[in-house]
Amino acid sequence: MFSHPAPEPVQPTGPSAAAPGEPALDGRWRAATAGWRPSSIRSAGPERVWAWVRHAWEALLAPRAGGDDDGVVADEGGPGRPATGPGPRVDDLLTVAALLALQERFLAVAAGEPAPAEVPDPRRDGAALSDDEALTVVRRTWEIDPAEACADGFAAELSGFLQDFLDEQAEEVRERLLDRRGPTQLFAELWSLEHVDELEPAAEQDAAPPFPLSTDDIAWIVSGVPGPEKHTAWGWLTR
Repeated sequence: MFSHPAPEPVQPTGPSAAAPGEPALDGRWRAATAGWRPSSIRSAGPERVWAWVRHAWEALLAPRAGGDDDGVVADEGGPGRPATGPGPRVDDLLTVAALLALQERFLAVAAGEPAPAEVPDPRRDGAALSDDEALTVVRRTWEIDPAEACADGFAAELSGFLQDFLDEQAEEVRERLLDRRGPTQLFAELWSLEHVDELEPAAEQDAAPPFPLSTDDIAWIVSGVPGPEKHTAWGWLTR
């Protein structure tokens, strides 16, 4: 006799909700992750991956201890980038894409698979990055004739340029995180993304975010359960 509207489908937790961090950076994080689709995380634990990406992204923003981080204005230009170009949102978005690529490659190696050679164009995963913004970014590295940018088929070429840029960016964030966190902590964080069973069970009343890992968790992951997969993944990360 009565009709009721169908219940709204349950949406997967997005990056903003799944990745608590420094409240002062919440606006930048939301701007950098708006539109990312759940398919952008190729992992059994996407919420944990987003939490790690937020944690690593904030580490890249923070000034290096005891130094000025080589003159980088992190608060304006994004991690590792000078304060020029399309603005911090685009740099933050590309850093997020590079961190996603880094964790995907690490987890592939840790599973005994080859690291993916390509870095997908983040726009395919819903990231809000226009062609003009992407073109501004790749022009930092490559000289592109304005006439060429108007040619038919340039969109596909631009995607290739952007993929090469993000490939280099993924290497850059790996090196910078190793420098800031050290190999032991970074390895433990990445390994824990798909090996939660190697962490100490959290108390039910403990609502702390998953990162940073405790000292005990780091020690247990690095030295508690040896195996060839860990040896291979460690060698890949610290090469």
